[in-house]
Amino acid sequence: MSTGTTLGEARPEWAQRQERERRHRRAKSRLRLPFAVAAACQAVLLLWWAAGYPAFTGGGVSGAPLYDAAVRALHPAGVTLAQTVVVAFALGHLVAALARFGVRGRWSGPVAVALAALPPTGSLVVSLSPEVPSTAGALLLTAAGLRLLARRAEGTLHRGGPAQRLDLAVLFSAVVLLALTGPRGAGTALIAALVLLPALPRARGRIALLTALALAVPIALALLGHPAARPGDLHPLRAADLARAEHRDPGRPAAALTAVAPAADWDAAGADCSATTALTDRWDAAAAGREQPELAAAWRKLLRDHPDRVLDARLCRGRLAWSVWAADSGPHAATEVPEASPSSHGLLRPLHSAAAWSRTLLRAPQLDWLLWRGALWAYLGLAAALLYAWRHRLPALVPVAGAAVLGTQLALTASAAGQDYRTMAVALFLGPLLLTLATVRRAP
Repeated sequence: MSTGTTLGEARPEWAQRQERERRHRRAKSRLRLPFAVAAACQAVLLLWWAAGYPAFTGGGVSGAPLYDAAVRALHPAGVTLAQTVVVAFALGHLVAALARFGVRGRWSGPVAVALAALPPTGSLVVSLSPEVPSTAGALLLTAAGLRLLARRAEGTLHRGGPAQRLDLAVLFSAVVLLALTGPRGAGTALIAALVLLPALPRARGRIALLTALALAVPIALALLGHPAARPGDLHPLRAADLARAEHRDPGRPAAALTAVAPAADWDAAGADCSATTALTDRWDAAAAGREQPELAAAWRKLLRDHPDRVLDARLCRGRLAWSVWAADSGPHAATEVPEASPSSHGLLRPLHSAAAWSRTLLRAPQLDWLLWRGALWAYLGLAAALLYAWRHRLPALVPVAGAAVLGTQLALTASAAGQDYRTMAVALFLGPLLLTLATVRRAP
């Protein structure tokens, strides 16, 4: 008989009963906060849903075929309503994860509700865009990582149990959600998982296995005829790289390029390098389709001989991921905020008008860097995580807290087509919540 069993049996019955009651109260208090936050966020998001019914923005064909199939199957209003539920749950789950590190609900709770209420984030949740499930997946991935790290700090990560299995299930669901939105989401999930592995050594094998299984889901669907990306999505990106290279080193362009657009248009598109539409709005789409093999060969040659020019083009289009301020190098350099959909009429006309007015109000150029670009909040959230890690001697918090945002930034740098603010929405949600870590002075 073990010593622990002997001591446990030696304790009086009343002491054991008090211990069970204490654990029960602690479990109830831990559940109360996330449920309250999720319910409050859901109530606010339902107002946005009613204001933007059936969808505030979007409605056309997106770059994610699986998301488009869900919209056709469930109706736009059904998809946006489901998005409010998932995002509200993700915000509540993230607040609960932060509570494990000592963040008081009086700080994180109002921040989460404010994020649901503000037009840049609230209107996004009720819009038709694959960036919404991608953002929700990144929030859930961060929450699951933080909860697993809290168990590591408590020394209970190796024990397992129902709560830990729930965290791993949320992690798996988050990776699946990201991967189903397309290659960029899958890249985000893969990078984030690779960042998490060194920080959570006791769960490394399970995280690696679950990530591999989750990333296999879109591959299996593609084999069944349901791909997560459309064929040809890379063609405009590669062509825009060629345009940037032509602008940096002007000369006689290849025949394949001039067959698609005049040399002057290639140069102009290279100067306005912030979006692929700077080129695709100018070129002959039919000719571009015919010349795809030659354009692909030219891009491969450019990558082999001048990789710096390819990187230059990708960093220019990925500026939204890293820069607090928008560039001023062309008409496509400004932060792109989609206009309200013509089909958006709301369930109540006054509510729709108020939502549209408030969103338009906050489009003032002076507020662009603060409300519509995620880079600032990514850096502030990272700074708060660094401060907490220094105060409490927990360096693993920095990679765990920043894994999803870093994955988004790197994936966006590799595949950004423009300056759409929605592609960095995860930082708009996650940064303010991570900032609440700065309020914790004593270890929980």
